[in-house]
Amino acid sequence: MSNDAIKSIPQSLLQKALNTQLECAKLGFDWPEVAPVFDKVLEEIEEVKAEVYAQQRQQDKIEDEIGDLFFAIVNLSRHLEVNPDVALKKANEKFSKRFSLVQKFAANEDLELTSLHIDALELLWDKAKKTLNEAQHPAT
Repeated sequence: MSNDAIKSIPQSLLQKALNTQLECAKLGFDWPEVAPVFDKVLEEIEEVKAEVYAQQRQQDKIEDEIGDLFFAIVNLSRHLEVNPDVALKKANEKFSKRFSLVQKFAANEDLELTSLHIDALELLWDKAKKTLNEAQHPAT
């Protein structure tokens, strides 16, 4: 991969990671199947956990490991032919719809989100998730 090839990679960070991996794959630096990619994602999760629970927690090391995890997840997306930008956009939209319903449900019951325990918030979240799923897949 030439320096010019790297400069032409788009600046969306997920897209940049994807295109970097595509360029490296062209040069043979790639797994031929998805199984080791899953293993790599799990390995990176364990490395994040190790840094989070280290005796002397260091934010810069956690940040490095989170970055490695993102990179591994983009690689998994690539192997599964999923555009990571599109997948993350959909996840953001889904989260926003659910959270909007959580706020609506709380308001309907005169509840302040900031005063609710996480267990109560999760109940509202599950209700929102169920409501949206039923709207998307109505029973016949």
